[in-house]
Amino acid sequence: MTDAWQGRTRDVPRRGGAVVLARGRMLLIRYAPEDGHKYFIPGGGVEPGEAPSLTAERELAEETGLTATAERELAVVRNSDRVEHYYLMRLGDPHCAEQRAVPGDLSPGQQLEWVDVALLPNTPVWPKRLAWRITEWSTNGWPDRPVQLDDSIRDLHAPCDW
Repeated sequence: MTDAWQGRTRDVPRRGGAVVLARGRMLLIRYAPEDGHKYFIPGGGVEPGEAPSLTAERELAEETGLTATAERELAVVRNSDRVEHYYLMRLGDPHCAEQRAVPGDLSPGQQLEWVDVALLPNTPVWPKRLAWRITEWSTNGWPDRPVQLDDSIRDLHAPCDW
């Protein structure tokens, strides 16, 4: 079957990502490649037969020790080699999340970090076109349906508001 929006087949790799907010901050995974530190949203590859929302829940637990429910799909981000689904997560107790998040299934050099939501537009986080929208949405309301984004931005240090 073909994805009409991009003309690609649906068997491209997919990822489920978990947008976790607590007390005005967002949980990200920080890593340090040669060109300086960068961030990405917790998540991982969708397993055969698994819904991307369940992937987001599973990967969040594996990477951070937090359990949460995918509340709503915020965005579908397409880039050259995969399709990524991002979900706003509902934590049981968001006031304790910062103390309970512990690094789990992370690669060497990766660490968990809570970043002020207001700083996301200028934070080097992938996907760049989603990051600034989270700041906007957390203030003005979440989208009724997932936004569709193409994102191939590789310079994550440059501000983005489009």
